[in-house]
Amino acid sequence: MIESSLAFIACIGYWLAPTQALPMECVRTQPVSALNRPSAWFSRSPDRLAEQVRAITVKVKASYGQGSGILIKRQGQQYTVVTNRHVLTAGTPYVIQTPDGRSHPATLVKNLNFRGNDLAMLQFRAKANYAIAPLHPNRPLLAGSPVIAAGFPLDAAPTRASGLLITIGTISLLPDKAFQGGYQIGYTNLIRQGMSGGPLLNLRGEVVGINSLHAYPLWGDPYIFQDGSKPPIAQRQTIAASSWAVPIERVMQGQRTNDKRQKANGRRTQETEL
Repeated sequence: MIESSLAFIACIGYWLAPTQALPMECVRTQPVSALNRPSAWFSRSPDRLAEQVRAITVKVKASYGQGSGILIKRQGQQYTVVTNRHVLTAGTPYVIQTPDGRSHPATLVKNLNFRGNDLAMLQFRAKANYAIAPLHPNRPLLAGSPVIAAGFPLDAAPTRASGLLITIGTISLLPDKAFQGGYQIGYTNLIRQGMSGGPLLNLRGEVVGINSLHAYPLWGDPYIFQDGSKPPIAQRQTIAASSWAVPIERVMQGQRTNDKRQKANGRRTQETEL
């Protein structure tokens, strides 16, 4: 945990005052001088940002598979975690490992309509007071803006107590339409297998997306838009070299649909009882 935090702080320090060699885990494709860096982005210190990222990122275990997730909601002792649907393809049982190292049995939230986006939600119960991620779908994203990505890579170094990897990079592409799976935010951060489902944040500490696809996938062609068209050949190199996230707005759209359905079901139940 300490090792991950120090690497993250070194990355943030580089963006603020790039006078030393770029750390290995700070991946970027544009010179710092080309970045649009409003001072408000740095309203939180690097160590506080690192602490927040650790507090909202969980490990998701599915049968013999593993991925990452984000704590996004609490109702009493029930917590909701968002992750990628492909993280759960390994099947049950589902287990959430929270930042305090505890493991909690989890259940899949059913009947959510994510409209083909690579998203899923799990719920678990706990008496502990865990942090909830700040979501901000309306914060504009700009190409070249710094972003933070986090998750639990499968090949995490055994010397790291938590296994959490935090990297910083920049937005590389923002296509007008999403790829199949809902991937629509391209960025330069290092994403390894196992980090799928983890948070993509701006430097305010707000979640803007869900890590979903690492650069240079080893199989298939994931770069097909949801309408069946393909991107221009001239963009293929940048696309393949980028990691990709599902915008947080897709999660919130699914939540709103579910909330409306629950309210409608509740009204129908009351009418039946009457």
